[in-house]
Amino acid sequence: MFIKRKSSGMTMVELVFVTGMILLLSGSMFQLLRTVNKTFVHSQNKLDILQTTRIIMTGIRNELRNAAEKPQVFNDRLNIPLSSTETVQYYFDTETRRLYRGKKSGINDPDPDVSAMRPFLFNDGQILAFDYDSSYRDSDAFVQSELALNSKIWFKVSMKILYSEKFDKLSEAEKEEILKNPDADPRVKAFFMMITPRKVNWLLQATQ
Repeated sequence: MFIKRKSSGMTMVELVFVTGMILLLSGSMFQLLRTVNKTFVHSQNKLDILQTTRIIMTGIRNELRNAAEKPQVFNDRLNIPLSSTETVQYYFDTETRRLYRGKKSGINDPDPDVSAMRPFLFNDGQILAFDYDSSYRDSDAFVQSELALNSKIWFKVSMKILYSEKFDKLSEAEKEEILKNPDADPRVKAFFMMITPRKVNWLLQATQ
């Protein structure tokens, strides 16, 4: 009489099935982790961009509000005289789309060289436009702005930022399309502020 012993090993079919399930689960986990990481990096990029924009805007706002004399624009550079011996200057290079900040003694002194100015953290072309406009160029503009806005707003600073991926991470075709028509791209956001000066003596003189 023979006794049939039960085999405790795995068959080839079971082994293939288990291996396939492991590979499937590993692939799913990899895709999930990749998506989570991509979302995190994207959110971190946007947070960095927003934080840097806020730092730039806050600094310009404080300097404009505390200007000792009327800010002037010479050679496409914004000059903000903080005192008789200190003038802060902002320069936006449209070729590289980099924003620089420098200093000089008097508002009429020679402009500092770009190499001597400090570039902001946006060193990859993230800033698409940087504009500033005085509402009080002359007395007529002053009257018109007062009637339209009923306020003491005298200076507007605006920036267009690629508020999404880093500019240098985009393809050349995307870069060209964004630079050609930035307003048509939903990833481009406009930030602006209107500043009221704390010291109004020079403001009143400018309207006479």
